[in-house]
Amino acid sequence: MKSVFFPILFLIVTLSLPAESKDVAKKKKEPVSSSSNYFVKKDEKNFSLVLEARRFGRGEAVFFRLTPKNKKWINESFKAFWMGKEIFLTKQGDSFISFFGISPDTAPGPMTLEIQSKILFVKRGTKQYQIILEPTKFQVIKKQSIVVDNKFVVKELPKETLDFIKECKEAKEAAFGKISGLQFSDQFRNPLESIYITSKFYVRRDYNNKIGRPHGGVDFRGKIGTPIFAIQDGTVVLARKMYYEGNFTILDHGNKIFSFYMHQDEIGVKVGDKVKKGQEIGKVGTTGMSTGPHLHLGAKIADTLIDPLSLIALSEITEPK
Repeated sequence: MKSVFFPILFLIVTLSLPAESKDVAKKKKEPVSSSSNYFVKKDEKNFSLVLEARRFGRGEAVFFRLTPKNKKWINESFKAFWMGKEIFLTKQGDSFISFFGISPDTAPGPMTLEIQSKILFVKRGTKQYQIILEPTKFQVIKKQSIVVDNKFVVKELPKETLDFIKECKEAKEAAFGKISGLQFSDQFRNPLESIYITSKFYVRRDYNNKIGRPHGGVDFRGKIGTPIFAIQDGTVVLARKMYYEGNFTILDHGNKIFSFYMHQDEIGVKVGDKVKKGQEIGKVGTTGMSTGPHLHLGAKIADTLIDPLSLIALSEITEPK
């Protein structure tokens, strides 16, 4: 566990976090360890602030906890903004918590967190923190071309296929557009009992000798029929066959946090189902644009695509005792 403390300079605090590259362990039966996570801790006059991330780099999830020194202030109005966009705040005991993502396409430079409150900052009503983005290099595999069914890479397709692709796109947009309150209060877990990662987040490969898009999730090896488990409590907002994703499920965890599960052999839930962390929701398969049996796990926070392993790594979600 790494904790970093920084001095206040006027109203802007610059938090410079050391750059350190960490490879994701390939074989683990438990969630990825959080012992090497970074923690930014600020003890201000009227509140304390904690930020946790596996690292403050592109494609990472960040956990936010603000605790007012006066407990009665928990009923006051607070707002927080990450990179200019308001983030969802949820009361948890005597604190406000939130989750936000660092886009994998974020440009180099400082990232800004702003907190607004007339209670905490009587004179100015706002305070800003700047966090230096840690350099991140996503893997590019140049000498390996993945061969998939040509229907997934050709530009000209039959009208009925194009109509189906459009329908799938609209279904995903509707599912990711859902807004609900936070539905969980503790750590995330891995989606399979036995973990072997075959493709990391945002890896770029060629498909049929054509340049492919960055990999929008993490691939886990698994035999056909291997149970898939929900990584967190949530509500099923999409469960159906798709063109590229195959048998596809999206779980809404609240506050615009979603996890999604691709290429399943079987879907074990339906839209509207409430699921618990660790509940079986499907089985590993090789449907859609897939070259073999595996689970593609993805995650989004407020429309920002993130590495799902960065969510699984967070350890400070549970309310402190």
